[in-house]
Amino acid sequence: MRQGWLYVIAGGVAVLLIGLIVGLYLLGGSHQAPLERLRDISLVFITVGVVLWIMLMAALVGVVVWLVLLIKDKIIPLLEELTATANRVHGTTNFVSEEVAKPVISTYSTIAGLRAMIKTVTKGADPKAGGRGPNKPDPETDL
Repeated sequence: MRQGWLYVIAGGVAVLLIGLIVGLYLLGGSHQAPLERLRDISLVFITVGVVLWIMLMAALVGVVVWLVLLIKDKIIPLLEELTATANRVHGTTNFVSEEVAKPVISTYSTIAGLRAMIKTVTKGADPKAGGRGPNKPDPETDL
């Protein structure tokens, strides 16, 4: 159904265009040669085409300006919200690093200190080496 209308519209435009060309040709003065008439007709069509092209470009520029303004009104609040969210995340990471990581680090450093103290008190007793400590002689060196 749509193709039928498309053919009707295309045929109408073709008939209108041919009628316009014939009309402009017949409107030419009797003192003009046929080539001069065709030149004038082509100039009319070129002028109309240029005017239509300029109007189309002006409409396109208007649409682009409208879209830029529309996007600007949407993007700026979005960017402000994104900045606020980034600041919140920064604050949260600072809080977590100070309030959560510091006690864990402090606890692990205390445990490491206790291990070092126990190792110093037992003078390096290594349970894997048979429990040899400062009071047990080394069987290889103390014969």
